[in-house]
Amino acid sequence: MIKVIVAIKKKPELSVTDFQTHWRNHAELVRSNAASKRYIRKYIQCHTLPTEYESSGEAAYDGTAELWFDSLEDKDAFFSDPDYIRDIQPDESRFADMSATRFFVTQEHSIM
Repeated sequence: MIKVIVAIKKKPELSVTDFQTHWRNHAELVRSNAASKRYIRKYIQCHTLPTEYESSGEAAYDGTAELWFDSLEDKDAFFSDPDYIRDIQPDESRFADMSATRFFVTQEHSIM
């Protein structure tokens, strides 16, 4: 199983609340997309806690997304699928600062 972890920075002009609201709505785009149904096995959003913004007003990242795929080929197929490119990808740049967002392709090793 392959997991893509995305460390997301919000667009600077968005408040934390506006970012989180948009991102939660974005989940429905992912859930209902034909490419997602073909390739994604699991999708999780992890939103940064409000307490992380209290000291400096900013967090290292505003959240992480986790996407599970059966293989590297399925991951590549998803991110190049016309349904993803047309429906999901344009919305990502509406709430995420893509120049500061980082993608990690991993293989999970369960410890406990």
